[in-house]
Amino acid sequence: MDAFPETADIETASDAYAARFAGAVGAWMLKVQEGIVLALLRDHPGATVLDVGGGHGQLAIPLCREHYDLTVVGSAEQCRRRIAALIAAGQCRFVVADVLKLPFADRSFDTVLCFRFLTHCARWPELISELCRVAARAVIVDYPASQSLNYVAPRLFAVKKRLESRTTREFRLFRHQEITQEFARRGFLPGRRQGQFFLPMVLHRRLKCRAFSAALESVSGRVGLTSRWGSPVILELRRSAPIDFGLSQPPCAIPAGTRVLVTGATGFTGAVLAAKLVHASLEVHAIARVSSNREALRDLPIHWHQGDVFDETVVAEAAQGADYIFHVAAAYREARYADEIYWKVHVQSTQLLARAALRNPAFKRFVHVSTVGVHGHIANPPADELYPLKPDDIYQRTKAEAELWLRDFAGQNSLPFTVIRPAAIYGPGDRRLLKFFRMAARPVLFMLGCGKYLYHLVHVDDLANIMILAAAHPQARNEIFICGNPEAVTLPQMAQIVAAELGNRFRLVRLPALPFFLAADACEWFCRKLGVEPPIHRRRLAFFTKDRSFNTRKLREKLGYQMRYSSEEGLIQTARWYCEQGWLNRRR
Repeated sequence: MDAFPETADIETASDAYAARFAGAVGAWMLKVQEGIVLALLRDHPGATVLDVGGGHGQLAIPLCREHYDLTVVGSAEQCRRRIAALIAAGQCRFVVADVLKLPFADRSFDTVLCFRFLTHCARWPELISELCRVAARAVIVDYPASQSLNYVAPRLFAVKKRLESRTTREFRLFRHQEITQEFARRGFLPGRRQGQFFLPMVLHRRLKCRAFSAALESVSGRVGLTSRWGSPVILELRRSAPIDFGLSQPPCAIPAGTRVLVTGATGFTGAVLAAKLVHASLEVHAIARVSSNREALRDLPIHWHQGDVFDETVVAEAAQGADYIFHVAAAYREARYADEIYWKVHVQSTQLLARAALRNPAFKRFVHVSTVGVHGHIANPPADELYPLKPDDIYQRTKAEAELWLRDFAGQNSLPFTVIRPAAIYGPGDRRLLKFFRMAARPVLFMLGCGKYLYHLVHVDDLANIMILAAAHPQARNEIFICGNPEAVTLPQMAQIVAAELGNRFRLVRLPALPFFLAADACEWFCRKLGVEPPIHRRRLAFFTKDRSFNTRKLREKLGYQMRYSSEEGLIQTARWYCEQGWLNRRR
């Protein structure tokens, strides 16, 4: 039989590798790892667990002690030696298999673990694919992070090899985004992430003093260094659930069987919209990159066109014969994106789609999704659709440019269109507001500056309903609509609603904004040089300082739409969904 392509676990199951964790310091390091994993598994009581490459026994022993139903996979028979006693006692099972072709059916195990393996695996995306395939609920992995002191490890590998002799081997450092994006393509979203040690493990081994190492790591943990820069990282990823939180199905005036095109269908809003259009018996086409996660829509009869939304060939093929276009695609605001990407996704794609629509003789409506962010800071709230456009950043500027271009082009070419400017979109399935929800779960809520913190919300279910209504409503033709609840809420009010649902009480503390903006600018510059996403940047801080309140009367008066969710109802529903995913915890 040919050798398996990935066999790094043979070495990690050896006595030589186990010697790296011998003694008091080694036992302490394993105890840290064990504690984190068992804490993650407390949300998975009675779970069936698959430990891929776990012949080293670092997790098999504590898992058996906690009476989990455990199966261990190894690349060779010798990988069973260190857990032979557990196997003989019937406490776990051992299977020899190719880790890139696991001999189990889809979703065979509740939770899949993979430790000490990913970093040595040349074909690691294939390994992740297999881990996801056989996991019904969650995958937990560890990996050394480049966003840590391990960043210098490749340069010092020769020194490390001299210190640890033959028991060390080359390994790959991962950026957090690399891992989470690869899992996202398989329908798994990141849950809890925890760094194990701030200082490199090799340093602790050389110090040979458990008490001193534990003290150093305790201090690092208390000041937040381990949570931000700790490594190896233990990451839990959960299979994303299909959208099943009681979506409404609005009346649809578009005739059944009509061909429609949706861009951004794999995103949060686009997926909800696409599902509603399918259930309205329309022929739904969608553009999606090869790397996009289609898990939430995999059971729906959607015609997929693979490629970028700014690829002229892809757009021409997808738009052919479409009577309606819903242009939802957006480059989500991340500092790591070059300005050119925002222009291509927002402006160039709009131009290509609008020109393609003109080639369809029966074309009815171009529904263009912009953002209330094109108005920038609202000095005299509330603002309506006629309020001046004053975008603050590249995301908002390119959104404004796309909207203005479309309005001019449509006027010159008699292209029927509707512009939708959503307020902050939220609801089950969203993760952008998760950080704020977590802030509301803490004893102290920090706010920047002394503003009113006005914020306008729109539930994703309502927004998708509005887009479907606007696509065929005669009074929506060539009009612009700000979409949000009738009343704005303040950020502290939002936090109070979430905190009450979680059984929490917090104290509000205001901090001066200027130092944080200066720090954000420096952090963004530095992280761009490293090619990593900065933990804070100016656009993220704007969330806490800008007043964004709007008059949404036009939506009600022209289209007659009444919001299904009040801000309070939607926030409570979203908080409960976060709790169900294990991303938030109730105090009661």
